[in-house]
Parts: sequence; structure tokens; C-alpha cells
Amino acid sequence: MSRIRYAWKGFIHNFFSGRLLVFCVFQFSILHYYVDSVRRYAAVADYPAAPWILPFMGQNVYFQFVYGISVIYFYSNVPFMQRHEMYVLMRLGKVRWAFMKLFRVWLSAVMLVMVEFILSILPLVPHLEWTFQWGKLYHSLALTDAGISCNVRLFFPYEMLHANNAMTTMLLFLVVLCLVTGLTGTLMFALSVCFGRTAAIMAGTFSVVLAVVFENLRLWQAWIGFLSPFSWLNLLLLYGKTGKTAPSFPVICAAAVIFIMIAGAFSIKAVQGKDLDWIEEE
Repeated sequence: MSRIRYAWKGFIHNFFSGRLLVFCVFQFSILHYYVDSVRRYAAVADYPAAPWILPFMGQNVYFQFVYGISVIYFYSNVPFMQRHEMYVLMRLGKVRWAFMKLFRVWLSAVMLVMVEFILSILPLVPHLEWTFQWGKLYHSLALTDAGISCNVRLFFPYEMLHANNAMTTMLLFLVVLCLVTGLTGTLMFALSVCFGRTAAIMAGTFSVVLAVVFENLRLWQAWIGFLSPFSWLNLLLLYGKTGKTAPSFPVICAAAVIFIMIAGAFSIKAVQGKDLDWIEEE
């Protein structure tokens, strides 16, 4: 029980840090820029907005890029080798220590997704309606050109509204967002242990840039979509609406499980077989 309590305190100390503040500032800025235009249209049309706006943000390559950079920054201190962790490692052993850090990565991913959902709602206040449906506002933006005439910066494709109901779509997006966030953290953890933090940050940044590359080349190089995790935030890609060759939700779930097992195995083996370099950092 004391180990669980200590692990929880370590997670809280690591999560609620300056990195989370920077993450929130970056994300609120990009969300406010796009969502505030929806709020202004809601005020003009006198239609309240449903809180399920994140799946529409996920189609935007600028959102994908900024979210990716924010996640890279948040995980930039992996594998959490601050000097006080040296004593934790001696008490737990290298294998348990590595498992605890991987668990911290995924718990942080879940928390970041919750934070992202809350931040996406704030710009809609006070024109917010708590409903389990898409609502009149999003249907109006999807079926008419009102968004263009009112300078709404988000695209509301009818295919997304028609494919699933609001709750199913939102749940699907949150799962994908959590998978992408956790996979990024796991990749950075494995590379940090094996090759160092610089390699982890460079690989994470490359995965973010890949989303921009895919957005510009998807008509000619559709296979990049399988390798670009932040592009998976576009649910139309997973629905097969943006091209004939695209990853599906079951495919990315299977890929996530396989990758977690491989990266976790490499991480634990690397931790067991090398001397760790501890850093002076809070």
C-alpha cells in the first residue's frame, strides 16, 4: 500500500507541474481561436452549442500539430530520471520501476485527454447546451453555408454527423486521442531509456511533422496515414472518407497494443542492461 501511495504522489507531483500549465496555454489558445468563431455564430443564430466539438477540431491539421507539440513538451522529461527517483529505483528494482513509469505515461495520457475536453468546452460558454445530441447548431453548419458567411473557422462535415450519434463519436475520438497521446509518451520513454532524451524529443517531433506531411501528400502517398498517429485524430480518415487506403479504428487499436508490448519490452531490457544517468531537475 505504501508503494502505491508513493507512486500516486509521484504521479501527482509530475503531472501538476509547469509542463501542464504550458500544455493548457497552448491548447486553450488553439481551441479558443477556432471554437470562439462557433460561439459567435451560436450567439447570432440563437442556437446553443453542444459540448461535443473536439471531433471537429481533430480534422484540423493545425490542431493536430499544436496538440502534438504540446504533448511532446509535456513528456519531454521522460523517463523521469530526477535524482530523487534513484532511491525509488533502489527500493522497487529496475523492472518494477520501469513498469511504474510506463503506467505513469498512460495515466498522464488519460488525464491530458480529460483536460483537453474541459478546455474545448470553455470557449463555448455561455452559449453551451448540455445534450446527448449534436444539436441544431452543428447540423446548421453542416448542411448550410452559414459557417462561411459568418467566418466560422471550423469545418463540420455531414459525414461525421451521419456516421454515428454524438456520444459514440465523442467516445471514439477520446479513445483515439488517448491512444495517440499514450503512444507518443511510450515511444519517448523507450527512446529516452535506450538512446537518451534528445532522441526521444526528435522522434516525437518527427511524428508531429508527419501529420503536416500527410495532410499535403495524402492523395498521392496514402500509406503515410498508417505511420502518422496525430493524423488519426481525423475521424473521417478512420471512417475511410478521405481515401481508399486508410487505417481503421480496429487497426490502430491493434497497432497500439503491439507497439506498447514491443516498446515496453525494449524499455525494461534497456533499464536492466545499462547505467542510468540521473539529472538535476524538479
